[in-house]
Amino acid sequence: MARKYKLNKVELTRMRREMKTYQQFLPVLKLKQEQLQAEQLKIRRELEARRADLESARQGWDSVVPLLAESLLVDIVELTKAQELVLGSKTVAGVQVPTLESVRFPEVPLSIFGTPVWLSRALPRLRRFVQLHTEMQIIEEQFALVDRELRRTTQKVNLFELVLIPEAKEAIRRIKIALGDLQVAAVARAKIAKGKAAARDAKNAARVAELAAVGGAA
Repeated sequence: MARKYKLNKVELTRMRREMKTYQQFLPVLKLKQEQLQAEQLKIRRELEARRADLESARQGWDSVVPLLAESLLVDIVELTKAQELVLGSKTVAGVQVPTLESVRFPEVPLSIFGTPVWLSRALPRLRRFVQLHTEMQIIEEQFALVDRELRRTTQKVNLFELVLIPEAKEAIRRIKIALGDLQVAAVARAKIAKGKAAARDAKNAARVAELAAVGGAA
């Protein structure tokens, strides 16, 4: 829906002020958009790297998975479950995103005689897999937050670039035309009024001359 505005000098000043503000703010929005796009690309690459690391960590598990069904003196699930996530945060182009500082696992001493050799070897790999998966979740959250802010910023850029600035320019153009027409009309009226005044003065002068002529004859 087109904005309504008055066709006067006050409105012209206001629209010029608005357009100046839009034009000053637009480069700031575009810069933020570029920064977010660059960060989004960086995070996407980090995600791809984590997925590749996860796939690599899965390699060679075929021989280990059947062994997990063995009866053990320790709970393998508890050993590989993250006991504590140490989270941080950072700001990316004005967006605060979480970071993963470290993943802590429970410290459970394993019996040399009661623990299978394969478990001692597999446990670090399993924990590494859990850590990589947790890192990927945090990176996915970073991507979601940056992507959301990028979409909002892009909407603002489009609003300023495609709607507000063109509307302001068109309003200024129309107001200037209207003011120009008013000025032309005012000049025309002034000329008409001046012509009428001159005609009236001429008529009065002629009347005075006529009366003077009549008086002189008498």
